[in-house]
Amino acid sequence: MGVNAGKSNTSGAFNLFVGGNAGQANTSGRENLFFGAGSGYSNTTARFNTFVGLNSGYTNTTGENNVFFGQRAGFYNTSGSFNLFLGAATGYANTTGVYNTFVGNGAGYTNTTGNNNTLLGLNAGFKTTSSDNVSIGSNAGLENTTGTQNTFIGTGAGVSASNPGLQNATAIGYGAQVSQSNSVILGAGANVGIGNTAPGNKLEITQGTTGYSGLRLTNLTSSFVPASAASKFLTVNASGDVYLATYSAGARVGAELWSASGLYLQNNSEGGVIIGSGIDKTPSDYNLFVSKGILTEKVKVAIKNTDDWSDKVFAPTYQLQPLHEVAQFIKENQHLPGIPSAIEVVEKGIDVAKMDAKLLEKIEELTLYSIQLEKANQMQQQQRQQDRQELQAMKQKQAELEQLLRQVLSRK
Repeated sequence: MGVNAGKSNTSGAFNLFVGGNAGQANTSGRENLFFGAGSGYSNTTARFNTFVGLNSGYTNTTGENNVFFGQRAGFYNTSGSFNLFLGAATGYANTTGVYNTFVGNGAGYTNTTGNNNTLLGLNAGFKTTSSDNVSIGSNAGLENTTGTQNTFIGTGAGVSASNPGLQNATAIGYGAQVSQSNSVILGAGANVGIGNTAPGNKLEITQGTTGYSGLRLTNLTSSFVPASAASKFLTVNASGDVYLATYSAGARVGAELWSASGLYLQNNSEGGVIIGSGIDKTPSDYNLFVSKGILTEKVKVAIKNTDDWSDKVFAPTYQLQPLHEVAQFIKENQHLPGIPSAIEVVEKGIDVAKMDAKLLEKIEELTLYSIQLEKANQMQQQQRQQDRQELQAMKQKQAELEQLLRQVLSRK
């Protein structure tokens, strides 16, 4: 219907050509619908096409199963098949590209041989000539030309003219721009929420269980050994926002002072370790302070050499202090010789190993004093026994003399 509409048709059946020169060159093509002046003008043997609009599918010859809707839609298509072009000049330059969906005026305008593209929106993917791209939104993916497997969603989302050939790149959001392959970019100012409806940060995850973030790092678990030591770490604030912190001077946890030594944790700090409150540094020559004490089932204290123990008391050369001197020292100082006073203990504390050695030294000295007393007692007992024997002998002699005297007196 129309001037020269279906003019060359010979054996084509079930066709409807409406408009001047619509389907003019068709010979055996069948089951086509060409509606609009010049629509399907060059079609010869192709089947199952629907071209609606001025010069839509104008150059198509053998392409089949296409739907071109809009003036000049699919204008240069020749053998491309299974395409859907909706809008003025959509897929205008397509020649052999297949399985494309272009919706919106100017969408996929420059595509010639690209396949499997989905371009929705005014001028979406306007300059695209490659395959497997998705552009949704006005001017989405506008500057993409040779890039493949890209996804651009949002008005103006896509790439800049200086990055026309990216692969597997994704830009989502109004004006979102991606500049490298294999990347996902969200629009400026965008927040992402997972498990919530109003994210308050760039990424907010609501897992539903207190103490669990909902974020899992498969290749970074508690069983892995850190690749290197660092003075920075990630933590959270009262709102759950993750931020970078550092172990600095005065920090509650001085992790930078510790290092691994085989299976042991080693502290090389010259200042020592303080547990609890009350002091800000350990006493000289001491490495650990515990303010409220230590509860343990067993304590073993070692000494460096035998000189630190008290066996020297039993050496033949040991000079045991006379007891009267000890008594005089106690009277003047109110504690034993060699034992720290109460004031010294308060100020400096005690060395457990040395104090045990000192106490044992006093016990051993006491043992020596006891031995001396025992010897003195034995000598006194022996002397008393000798004195008793001598006294008994004297008494015996006296008795004998008295007996003799009586005998003499009795003779007179």
